[in-house]
Amino acid sequence: MADGRLVVARLPPLQGAKNFSPRNAGKFEGLNGPTYKLGGNVHALPPPKTLRPYVDTKTGELDAWPAHASGHSVPSSSLVMTKDKSLVLVNDEQMGKPNMIPKPRFLDQLENYLKKELRALDVVEVEPSELRLQAHREVFEYLIEDFKTYKPLLSAIKNEYEMMFAYQRQQIRELEPLKQMLVTVSEQCDQKVMSIRDEEKQEMIDLKQENKNLYKRIEDLKNESKDLQTQVGKLQDDLANQYKLYRDERDARKLLQSDINDLRYQQEDYQMSQKKEDEEEDDPVMLKIALKRAREDERGATQRLNEMIANYGDVIPRRDFEGLEKKHIELEKEVDVIRGDFDKLKLEHDALLDVHKQVVKQRDEFYTECETLRRSSTPRPDWDKAADNVRGGVTRWKELTEGKTSNEIVDVLLTEMASGEVVDTGGAEYFDGQGTGPEVPKYLQHDGPVRNRRLGKRDASLLIKDIWREKGANDAAKADGIRDKMADFLYTYLQRRFGLEQMIIEWGYNLHDACQRYTHDEHVGMFSGVLTGEIEEDIYHNQLQLIQRLMNHLTTIDMDKGNQGKLNKADFRQGLADYLVGVDADTLNSMMRAAESEMDDKEAEDIEYKNLFMEDDEGRTGPFLDEVRKWDNEERIKYVDEIKAQLGDTSPVAVDDLKRAIIQADIEIDNVKMDKYIQWVFRSDKPYETEPLEQSSVIERLQKGNVARSGRKV
Repeated sequence: MADGRLVVARLPPLQGAKNFSPRNAGKFEGLNGPTYKLGGNVHALPPPKTLRPYVDTKTGELDAWPAHASGHSVPSSSLVMTKDKSLVLVNDEQMGKPNMIPKPRFLDQLENYLKKELRALDVVEVEPSELRLQAHREVFEYLIEDFKTYKPLLSAIKNEYEMMFAYQRQQIRELEPLKQMLVTVSEQCDQKVMSIRDEEKQEMIDLKQENKNLYKRIEDLKNESKDLQTQVGKLQDDLANQYKLYRDERDARKLLQSDINDLRYQQEDYQMSQKKEDEEEDDPVMLKIALKRAREDERGATQRLNEMIANYGDVIPRRDFEGLEKKHIELEKEVDVIRGDFDKLKLEHDALLDVHKQVVKQRDEFYTECETLRRSSTPRPDWDKAADNVRGGVTRWKELTEGKTSNEIVDVLLTEMASGEVVDTGGAEYFDGQGTGPEVPKYLQHDGPVRNRRLGKRDASLLIKDIWREKGANDAAKADGIRDKMADFLYTYLQRRFGLEQMIIEWGYNLHDACQRYTHDEHVGMFSGVLTGEIEEDIYHNQLQLIQRLMNHLTTIDMDKGNQGKLNKADFRQGLADYLVGVDADTLNSMMRAAESEMDDKEAEDIEYKNLFMEDDEGRTGPFLDEVRKWDNEERIKYVDEIKAQLGDTSPVAVDDLKRAIIQADIEIDNVKMDKYIQWVFRSDKPYETEPLEQSSVIERLQKGNVARSGRKV
């Protein structure tokens, strides 16, 4: 009390506390429980089992350690070397040393209970675990229940931790889809990267080949340069020899010139000496007379020369005159011939003018007669309209009617009608509903009559083109990359476009009827097969990808040639042969003829290849792309025929039989494609649980599936 602060007496430890189980709770029997002494007074408490009944906890035993043990409550640790000569940190308890200062009994019980639970749950190792957390949570709950005074605070702490754990778990659950989406996006990106690598693989091969050729060219140029250097060295040696000979010759010439000059000087000296002697002998009078006579002759010659120039300055030589006269005679003869030809042409021209007047008069008469007949005669029928109603379409109709008159075409049409080859485009006014059973597609589920709109071929083609476009956008937007079935998507498409249920059913039935009537058409037949599930949808998409990659390949060749928007026929043919691996010469010739038929100028040497990849409003393409699709279908049929040959007489065909045949026909096929083919043929994700199929059914399904050779042909 000396420092002025109040001293609070500590509570003495509880006496007589026992281990009670709350499950043995009974009625309140009075204050006959533990007691404590405070200020000289003894206070009694009720038994612990009556304080909190039906709670699986024990009452706390408020034992206190001695004051001198406060600094030694933590067991000491030491380093021990194991048998494998490694140091391990162990405490006194692990080394078996007894604890000289005992812990409080309640703390010791909690620690023993925790160790027992951890060993029972097999989570002794200290690492993150839900089981370890649950064991510690139970110990903490026991601790909260026994310490009544601190229970609110400890409970609040526990609730905060539990609330934070729940919040973190919720955050983890919300992030799991993002993680899966990230994995899916990563896989899609990897697939796109692989597809881009596949597209650029051929380009890389071409560039490597071109690089190899350039290296070879550089090597040839280096060898040629070495040869030229050798020739230059040889020519330099020859030039040095010639220059040496030239210098020797020049020196010899100088010496000779010097000798000549010496001789000339000697001769001049000799002549001068002789002239002096002659001058001494000549008479001066005779020389004057000779000079005078020479001057007179010179004046006479000059006068005659001037007279000749004055008299004959404008006269030409006789030789030139005779040449010009001969040329004049030849020109007169040519003019006479040309004048005769002109007279003949003039007569013919006059005759042609008369004939022209007669032809114009006859034309006017025929035109008048034609107009009279047109007004009084029946219009000529458009026979091409019948092509949509004949089995085989436009191609077969052209073969039947080529070179025939109208009467003969009528006979052909009657023959087709008699043989049942003409498709009925009329039909009943209403379709009969197919019901609402599970086997009926959703877009056809209806009871009662449905109005027949008599959907034409053009309208059906336009609708099918729009359905393909919408389905491609719908499949591209899906995160899992799995395409919807066409039958399921068609109902969604009709619902989004028309809205009313009656209109959805009506258009669904009319499109179904149009697909049956125009199934001979290539595009409508493909859509009908995909809609009914008989043809795999990947065939349609793979053909589009084939056409797109072919156009990119030709565009790359065009860019190498200067990006002119056209290719000559040789480069175009070589580009087709390089991209369409395995195409034969006859098929290439057919493709070239089809491409030339689409050209405006048939005789041109260049092909505007981009025009070959255009389509009309119905989604139809030209003869060239038809030939490309035909080649792709033939390659698939050949591959299926090889599988059929490997099957032999096996029928029915089990899953293992089909796998064996596919591997023998295509030894480089991977397991993913193999499983895809098997699932398509047996129409099941678990083909081993299905029954074997007849060989004819297996071959038919393979021909209508997206199958193709993976590696080289054995």
